[in-house]
Amino acid sequence: MAYRGINKLNKFIKAQKDRLLQSSQSNLVYRIDCKDCDASYVGQMSRCLKTRINEHRNYINRNTTQLSVITQHRLESSHEFDWNNLHILDKEKIQYKRLLSEMIHIKKQKAGLNLQNDTMNLNTLYIDLFTEN
Repeated sequence: MAYRGINKLNKFIKAQKDRLLQSSQSNLVYRIDCKDCDASYVGQMSRCLKTRINEHRNYINRNTTQLSVITQHRLESSHEFDWNNLHILDKEKIQYKRLLSEMIHIKKQKAGLNLQNDTMNLNTLYIDLFTEN
């Protein structure tokens, strides 16, 4: 019979890591809300959130013929997006899981700006499981 001590040093000393700022996180599914109406946009990315949000914001300022849904909503309705209060909906390193999570969150939106083809790979049998009636 062997005696094992209850008090181990690793119980008292934990490796502490500083939490990353929200804007520095990557591999996320996120939602941006319109400040002026109930519209929202769900997206996913593997890069840093700050980089992706800056791309969205810069895209609004470009004069292009092909508009993103965020840019189109901004230009057609003169609404502003709440860039400072993004919602992180999920964090997933594996791309296909992140894409699935994005599709589910798109379907859960009440007034989503996302195009319907953003969820074309989501089996319709599962949609009812994730959407509210």
